[in-house]
Amino acid sequence: MKKLLRIDLLIVALAVITPLVSPAQNTPKQQAATTDEAAIRALRAQSNQAIQSRDLTAFGQTMLPDIDVTRGSGSHVSGRDSVLASVAPQFKDATFLGYVRTTDSIQISTFNPLAAEHGHWTGRFQRPDGIQTITGTYLSMWRKTESGWKIRSELFVSLGCTGSADCGK
Repeated sequence: MKKLLRIDLLIVALAVITPLVSPAQNTPKQQAATTDEAAIRALRAQSNQAIQSRDLTAFGQTMLPDIDVTRGSGSHVSGRDSVLASVAPQFKDATFLGYVRTTDSIQISTFNPLAAEHGHWTGRFQRPDGIQTITGTYLSMWRKTESGWKIRSELFVSLGCTGSADCGK
């Protein structure tokens, strides 16, 4: 009986200690996906900072030359140069308070050098009657290149507007 009790205690002890000593290892694919996700999150933060700093060059660094963007209003812009030209006036406009894109999830493709980033965004503008806040959702397609992850396309959808009579226009 004492031998059985000792064996039972040994089994319990091993069951408790084993996960602490040898945690489950991620597969190389899981490790790569985690690294890729962290890289995309860092690039999104870099892009948000570029908008806040009104730095067109830094803003363009996260984009592929042939990027396609559908704006929250439904208008479409193709090509990095066109995207940058379209935001340049906002970057110079004192009433533009910025855009922030917040990542909700990132999915890394298991067979293509692609990733999908889902999130929500906020745009803020100073208006005569207050701060207009536009909100929505977005989806970005990222492509892994020799120089790292770059945005291939983005789709923004405006879903809400508050803070100004300009919301009704």
